[in-house]
Amino acid sequence: MLAQRELEALSETIQRNEQYASLVLHMLNRREAVDSSQIEGTHTGFDGLLIHEIEANSDDAKSDQDADETLGYVKAFILGRREIASRGQGALNLDLIRNLHTKLLDGQERVTPGSWRKKQNYIGTRLETARYIPPPAEMVSALMDDLVRLLQYEPEGVVEISILMRAAIAHVQFEAIHPFLDGNGRTGRLLLPLMLAADGKPPIHLATFLKVRQQDYYDALLQVQTRLNWTPWIKLFLETIVASCRHTIQLFGNLRTLQERWQGILSEKAKRRHATIWGVADLLLGQPVVTVKSVADRLGVTFPAANDAVNELVAMDILRVSNLQRRNRVFHAHEVMNALYTGLDAVLDDVARFTDVGEQQHLCLARGKLSGLD
Repeated sequence: MLAQRELEALSETIQRNEQYASLVLHMLNRREAVDSSQIEGTHTGFDGLLIHEIEANSDDAKSDQDADETLGYVKAFILGRREIASRGQGALNLDLIRNLHTKLLDGQERVTPGSWRKKQNYIGTRLETARYIPPPAEMVSALMDDLVRLLQYEPEGVVEISILMRAAIAHVQFEAIHPFLDGNGRTGRLLLPLMLAADGKPPIHLATFLKVRQQDYYDALLQVQTRLNWTPWIKLFLETIVASCRHTIQLFGNLRTLQERWQGILSEKAKRRHATIWGVADLLLGQPVVTVKSVADRLGVTFPAANDAVNELVAMDILRVSNLQRRNRVFHAHEVMNALYTGLDAVLDDVARFTDVGEQQHLCLARGKLSGLD
């Protein structure tokens, strides 16, 4: 399968770049949080999230519910990854789903974070004209029990259903149940990288590419939910898997090239290898939005040392002063930001032109096998 091969290629890329892979994956998770939240109507951008995260629980923190929700996505993913690392696939249970939702919507008591809904919800502006109406509230508990059987799937016989097949179907099933009053889309998208991680695959994030094809995403889910037509969703799901893998591999290459060029600049400036400025340059590969204080905290250096390094990087045009209005100056590594977001449409369009129809059919056929788990 093409998507499986791309996942393997990404795994190899991560292993070859182990020295800064955690920084890159940290950055991609924040991009995912922004894009998944924006699908649901939030407006916090990538740089806004990073600064909000830096300032959280400090005297500089600003009240911003939009940013809080986006940061909640990050916290929920961190919780999920910790549980997966500790317990593997067994962590994919109802308690984890409720805990993810609690982290995601912390403080929003009106939507009862972590609790299955007690009333009918719907997708649309009014129940009478709803685009989709999920099952009644009294069915949610039993339906979620069925979903967990899929999340904790164990092979039977000689045929094993791949993680890609299970993830594609589980996402549709979760969104069809819509078990919470709010936050279902984000919680459902959080489960995708967690399912991959539990299976030993890179926890790639698909929301960025689903956002690029947002209307197609909505339409594809609706086709399954109302007509049992799986083809549009399977096609889109596979395309986002391949596009995410390829763009991430490209990102590693671009960041490696960028790192080498920065190191060349620092060497030309005769900067000593143990100087703080080298640590800042490496940090920017996964934290492209910083303040002087955040640099000092992350690297364990004094504020003056961090300030001198940041100012020198500004002089070299590696860092630029952001126009975000904050008490403390904010800086961004514009070349890293460009690499993070450049080419998303192009890679997805390229993948869409060459999607393997046979692979789509294979996944669709697998749905019949998996339906026996319901």
